Amino acid sequence: MRLPRLLASLLLLSCSLGLHASDLAQGVNESFADYRERLRQHFLEQKTWVNPAAQEVEIEAVLPFEHRPSAECVTEQRVGVLMFHGLSDSPFTLRDPAKALAEQCFHTRVMLLPGHGTKAEDLLAVTRDDWRTAVTNAVQQFSDEVDTLYLAGFSTGGALVTEYAWLHPEDVQGVVLFSPLFKINSGIDWLSPILAPFIDWLDHHESDDYAKYASIPVPAIAQAYKLAKEVKQRVLDHPAQAPVFVALSEEDATVDSSVTLEVFKQSFMSQPESEMVLYSVNQGSGSQGSVHIINTDLPEQRIFGLAHMAVHGSPNNPYYGVQGEYRICAWYLGEEERYNECRLAQDNWYGERSDSLSKRSNLAARLSWNPYFDDLMQRVSGFISTTSEKAL
Repeated sequence: MRLPRLLASLLLLSCSLGLHASDLAQGVNESFADYRERLRQHFLEQKTWVNPAAQEVEIEAVLPFEHRPSAECVTEQRVGVLMFHGLSDSPFTLRDPAKALAEQCFHTRVMLLPGHGTKAEDLLAVTRDDWRTAVTNAVQQFSDEVDTLYLAGFSTGGALVTEYAWLHPEDVQGVVLFSPLFKINSGIDWLSPILAPFIDWLDHHESDDYAKYASIPVPAIAQAYKLAKEVKQRVLDHPAQAPVFVALSEEDATVDSSVTLEVFKQSFMSQPESEMVLYSVNQGSGSQGSVHIINTDLPEQRIFGLAHMAVHGSPNNPYYGVQGEYRICAWYLGEEERYNECRLAQDNWYGERSDSLSKRSNLAARLSWNPYFDDLMQRVSGFISTTSEKAL
């Protein structure tokens, strides 16, 4: 009797996990308000809390949200920017650009990808098709509320919105990408699909960051790997489907910036309006055609290079910013003493993990804001304004 019961339990768990993923996507005919409320109830039942006494703060951090243009905005067309976060992240990580673009009279909405917002274990059974469905459903809903649609994405979200724009160029006026994923920055990323059926975790840590997970399961990494590979090939095979704005760090340790540069030059640059902002510690500031280089070796700010998630973060963010309450020291997870020292260190250095950064500080933290954030938002706003004029 034990074996049938075990099989039944596993089947029930599998179905539960499958429903988990689909439940986190907005329904085709579901209003945004109803979707948010449904997710709120889901989080109350399923979320693992960092601080149980601050449940409302933690729920608001991971819920989808939007900013509508103020009454002072007088525009010829309703321009909307629909945004998607990265793997292990949440809508919180796009708060700064969403707010900044809304202040430029664009309607911004930030969505949640299935498997996120609750606990890292919920990524174990999520597939890239679940994410694709979430993007498709959200676009269908949002496009009814705006005249001109832009898609924006960070990391894995960047790959997803690029793919959608390439499949449906008639629906999308342009694409904005922050640190997009076209290849994981690892020489052994190809192993993830091989390991995924047998290994759930390479490491597993409870998160003390209410806006993102501390660990990513191998099956989710495998899905991101496959997605990136598929999207990169599609974009290279079919260049110039839409104008694209890209911002990334040359020192990015999560995505391979050299591959992003390849994609930009071989495909995106075919659209004359496409442009890139490349942050680099090795290159001097200046422009090379449509690529604008900004040097990020900033000793006076104790910054050496921008980390993956720093590109689109504001220094004024109360959680991740210069004076924010949370400092990212995940490099030292598993070394409790060093982790705590990093979190509390005075006059710490920030950047992306490297030997060069370690020479500057033995307890360096991962940078989570962009000292040139305002400049970046002006560039993105200009890109949207210029390209949206063609939709009139």
